[in-house]
Amino acid sequence: MFKKTMKFVAATAILGVCLFTFSYIYILRTTINNLEADASMEKMRSRKYTDIIVGGSENRVESDVLKKDTLYNVDYSVYDMPKYNAYHGQKAYEYYSAITSRISKQYRIEEVAYTDDLGFRKYDDRYLIAIGTYFNAPVGTYIDVELANGTVIPCIVGDIKSDRDTDDNNVYSLSCGCATEFIVDGSKFGTQSRGDVSGLNEGWDSTVVHIIVYEHNYFN
Repeated sequence: MFKKTMKFVAATAILGVCLFTFSYIYILRTTINNLEADASMEKMRSRKYTDIIVGGSENRVESDVLKKDTLYNVDYSVYDMPKYNAYHGQKAYEYYSAITSRISKQYRIEEVAYTDDLGFRKYDDRYLIAIGTYFNAPVGTYIDVELANGTVIPCIVGDIKSDRDTDDNNVYSLSCGCATEFIVDGSKFGTQSRGDVSGLNEGWDSTVVHIIVYEHNYFN
Protein backbone atom coordinates (compact mmCIF):
# COMPACT_ATOMS: atom_id res chain seq x y z
CA MET A 1 0.00 0.00 0.00
CA PHE A 2 2.81 2.36 0.91
CA LYS A 3 4.63 1.68 -2.38
CA LYS A 4 1.47 2.37 -4.37
CA THR A 5 1.01 5.64 -2.53
CA MET A 6 4.60 6.69 -3.21
CA LYS A 7 4.26 5.80 -6.88
CA PHE A 8 1.07 7.87 -7.06
CA VAL A 9 2.74 10.84 -5.36
CA ALA A 10 5.74 10.58 -7.68
CA ALA A 11 3.54 10.37 -10.77
CA THR A 12 1.51 13.36 -9.59
CA ALA A 13 4.68 15.35 -8.94
CA ILE A 14 6.07 14.55 -12.40
CA LEU A 15 2.77 15.48 -14.00
CA GLY A 16 2.73 18.77 -12.07
CA VAL A 17 6.27 19.59 -13.17
CA CYS A 18 5.37 18.82 -16.80
CA LEU A 19 2.25 21.01 -16.65
CA PHE A 20 4.20 23.85 -15.04
CA THR A 21 6.94 23.58 -17.67
CA PHE A 22 4.48 23.59 -20.58
CA SER A 23 2.56 26.53 -19.06
CA TYR A 24 5.77 28.51 -18.55
CA ILE A 25 6.91 27.86 -22.13
CA TYR A 26 3.48 28.87 -23.49
CA ILE A 27 3.40 32.11 -21.49
CA LEU A 28 7.00 32.92 -22.47
CA ARG A 29 6.33 32.33 -26.18
CA THR A 30 3.12 34.37 -26.05
CA THR A 31 4.93 37.27 -24.38
CA ILE A 32 7.74 37.18 -26.94
CA ASN A 33 5.26 37.06 -29.83
CA ASN A 34 3.33 40.03 -28.42
CA LEU A 35 6.51 42.05 -27.99
CA GLU A 36 7.59 41.24 -31.54
CA ALA A 37 4.15 42.22 -32.85
CA ASP A 38 4.24 45.53 -30.96
CA ALA A 39 7.74 46.28 -32.27
CA SER A 40 6.67 45.40 -35.80
CA MET A 41 3.63 47.69 -35.55
CA GLU A 42 5.71 50.57 -34.23
CA LYS A 43 8.27 50.11 -37.00
CA MET A 44 5.51 50.03 -39.60
CA ARG A 45 3.73 53.17 -38.49
CA SER A 46 6.69 55.36 -37.52
CA ARG A 47 9.80 56.25 -39.48
CA LYS A 48 12.54 58.02 -37.56
CA TYR A 49 14.49 60.97 -38.89
CA THR A 50 17.11 63.23 -37.29
CA ASP A 51 16.93 66.31 -39.50
CA ILE A 52 14.02 68.61 -38.75
CA ILE A 53 13.79 70.22 -42.20
CA VAL A 54 15.14 67.73 -44.74
CA GLY A 55 13.75 64.20 -45.13
CA GLY A 56 10.45 62.46 -44.81
CA SER A 57 7.83 62.75 -47.52
CA GLU A 58 8.62 63.97 -51.04
CA ASN A 59 5.97 66.60 -50.33
CA ARG A 60 7.94 67.87 -47.33
CA VAL A 61 8.23 71.64 -47.51
CA GLU A 62 10.03 74.07 -45.27
CA SER A 63 7.86 76.04 -42.89
CA ASP A 64 8.91 79.49 -41.71
CA VAL A 65 7.68 78.53 -38.24
CA LEU A 66 10.37 75.85 -38.04
CA LYS A 67 13.19 78.36 -38.47
CA LYS A 68 13.75 78.63 -34.74
CA ASP A 69 17.01 77.85 -32.96
CA THR A 70 15.09 76.02 -30.24
CA LEU A 71 13.90 73.42 -32.77
CA TYR A 72 17.02 72.74 -34.79
CA ASN A 73 18.69 69.34 -34.27
CA VAL A 74 15.53 67.94 -32.71
CA ASP A 75 14.58 64.38 -33.69
CA TYR A 76 11.17 63.71 -35.16
CA SER A 77 8.99 60.81 -36.29
CA VAL A 78 6.91 60.69 -39.45
CA TYR A 79 3.61 58.83 -39.15
CA ASP A 80 1.84 57.65 -42.29
CA MET A 81 -1.93 57.93 -42.13
CA PRO A 82 -3.75 54.57 -42.05
CA LYS A 83 -6.57 54.21 -44.58
CA TYR A 84 -10.07 54.82 -43.30
CA ASN A 85 -13.11 54.66 -45.57
CA ALA A 86 -14.96 57.46 -43.79
CA TYR A 87 -12.06 59.90 -44.16
CA HIS A 88 -12.12 62.24 -47.17
CA GLY A 89 -9.92 65.08 -45.97
CA GLN A 90 -12.28 66.64 -43.43
CA LYS A 91 -10.82 68.51 -40.45
CA ALA A 92 -13.13 68.97 -37.50
CA TYR A 93 -12.98 71.41 -34.59
CA GLU A 94 -13.68 71.49 -30.87
CA TYR A 95 -14.39 74.42 -28.55
CA TYR A 96 -11.65 75.21 -26.09
CA SER A 97 -14.29 76.11 -23.51
CA ALA A 98 -14.93 72.35 -23.17
CA ILE A 99 -11.53 72.02 -21.48
CA THR A 100 -12.39 72.73 -17.86
CA SER A 101 -9.92 70.82 -15.65
CA ARG A 102 -7.57 73.50 -14.30
CA ILE A 103 -4.90 70.97 -13.36
CA SER A 104 -4.74 69.43 -16.85
CA LYS A 105 -2.03 70.23 -19.38
CA GLN A 106 -4.82 70.95 -21.86
CA TYR A 107 -6.06 73.77 -19.64
CA ARG A 108 -2.56 75.08 -18.90
CA ILE A 109 -1.63 75.43 -22.55
CA GLU A 110 -4.94 77.16 -23.26
CA GLU A 111 -4.00 79.74 -20.63
CA VAL A 112 -1.02 80.87 -22.73
CA ALA A 113 -2.74 80.48 -26.11
CA TYR A 114 -4.51 83.20 -28.08
CA THR A 115 -7.31 83.35 -30.65
CA ASP A 116 -6.53 84.44 -34.23
CA ASP A 117 -8.83 86.41 -36.52
CA LEU A 118 -10.66 83.29 -37.72
CA GLY A 119 -11.24 81.94 -34.22
CA PHE A 120 -8.48 79.31 -34.13
CA ARG A 121 -6.57 78.88 -30.87
CA LYS A 122 -2.81 79.22 -31.33
CA TYR A 123 0.47 79.32 -29.44
CA ASP A 124 3.93 80.12 -30.82
CA ASP A 125 2.24 80.73 -34.19
CA ARG A 126 1.05 77.12 -34.20
CA TYR A 127 -2.51 75.82 -34.20
CA LEU A 128 -3.73 73.94 -31.15
CA ILE A 129 -5.10 70.60 -32.26
CA ALA A 130 -6.51 67.34 -30.91
CA ILE A 131 -5.20 64.04 -32.30
CA GLY A 132 -5.43 60.35 -31.40
CA THR A 133 -3.09 58.26 -29.27
CA TYR A 134 -1.72 56.50 -32.40
CA PHE A 135 0.81 59.30 -32.79
CA ASN A 136 2.39 58.97 -29.34
CA ALA A 137 2.30 62.75 -28.92
CA PRO A 138 1.27 64.02 -25.46
CA VAL A 139 -0.26 67.44 -24.90
CA GLY A 140 2.24 70.20 -25.63
CA THR A 141 4.07 68.29 -28.37
CA TYR A 142 5.05 70.25 -31.48
CA ILE A 143 3.75 68.53 -34.63
CA ASP A 144 3.26 69.27 -38.32
CA VAL A 145 0.21 68.18 -40.28
CA GLU A 146 1.23 67.48 -43.88
CA LEU A 147 -1.40 67.48 -46.61
CA ALA A 148 -1.43 65.70 -49.97
CA ASN A 149 -1.06 69.03 -51.80
CA GLY A 150 2.21 69.79 -49.98
CA THR A 151 0.75 72.21 -47.44
CA VAL A 152 2.24 71.96 -43.94
CA ILE A 153 0.11 73.10 -41.01
CA PRO A 154 2.27 73.83 -37.93
CA CYS A 155 0.49 72.64 -34.78
CA ILE A 156 0.82 71.90 -31.09
CA VAL A 157 -1.13 69.08 -29.44
CA GLY A 158 -3.72 70.79 -27.26
CA ASP A 159 -5.90 67.78 -26.53
CA ILE A 160 -5.94 63.99 -26.97
CA LYS A 161 -8.82 62.05 -28.49
CA SER A 162 -10.14 59.26 -26.30
CA ASP A 163 -9.48 55.75 -27.60
CA ARG A 164 -13.14 54.87 -27.12
CA ASP A 165 -14.07 57.68 -29.54
CA THR A 166 -11.66 56.66 -32.31
CA ASP A 167 -11.23 53.79 -34.77
CA ASP A 168 -9.21 50.63 -34.16
CA ASN A 169 -5.94 52.46 -34.93
CA ASN A 170 -6.88 55.33 -32.58
CA VAL A 171 -6.51 57.88 -35.37
CA TYR A 172 -9.94 58.82 -36.76
CA SER A 173 -12.92 60.05 -34.77
CA LEU A 174 -15.88 57.71 -35.00
CA SER A 175 -18.31 60.64 -34.98
CA CYS A 176 -16.91 62.56 -37.96
CA GLY A 177 -14.26 60.36 -39.56
CA CYS A 178 -11.57 63.01 -39.13
CA ALA A 179 -7.99 62.65 -37.90
CA THR A 180 -7.48 66.24 -36.79
CA GLU A 181 -9.66 68.45 -34.61
CA PHE A 182 -8.60 72.08 -34.41
CA ILE A 183 -9.29 73.84 -31.13
CA VAL A 184 -11.29 77.05 -31.58
CA ASP A 185 -12.88 79.91 -29.65
CA GLY A 186 -16.62 79.39 -29.99
CA SER A 187 -17.37 83.06 -29.30
CA LYS A 188 -15.49 84.09 -32.47
CA PHE A 189 -15.61 80.97 -34.57
CA GLY A 190 -19.34 80.65 -35.17
CA THR A 191 -20.66 77.91 -37.45
CA GLN A 192 -19.18 79.06 -40.75
CA SER A 193 -17.21 75.86 -41.26
CA ARG A 194 -20.23 73.51 -41.02
CA GLY A 195 -18.12 71.04 -39.10
CA ASP A 196 -15.11 71.10 -41.43
CA VAL A 197 -12.43 73.80 -41.24
CA SER A 198 -10.69 72.70 -44.46
CA GLY A 199 -12.06 75.66 -46.42
CA LEU A 200 -11.15 78.37 -43.93
CA ASN A 201 -7.44 78.65 -44.78
CA GLU A 202 -5.79 78.59 -48.19
CA GLY A 203 -4.28 75.21 -49.02
CA TRP A 204 -6.11 73.31 -46.27
CA ASP A 205 -8.64 71.64 -48.57
CA SER A 206 -6.59 68.46 -48.96
CA THR A 207 -6.23 65.13 -47.17
CA VAL A 208 -3.73 64.60 -44.35
CA VAL A 209 -0.97 62.24 -45.51
CA HIS A 210 1.57 62.49 -42.68
CA ILE A 211 1.83 63.67 -39.10
CA ILE A 212 5.33 64.76 -38.07
CA VAL A 213 5.89 64.50 -34.33
CA TYR A 214 8.86 66.45 -32.95
CA GLU A 215 10.70 65.64 -29.76
CA HIS A 216 9.94 69.11 -28.53
CA ASN A 217 7.23 69.83 -25.99
CA TYR A 218 5.97 73.05 -24.46
CA PHE A 219 6.07 71.51 -20.99
CA ASN A 220 9.71 70.34 -21.16
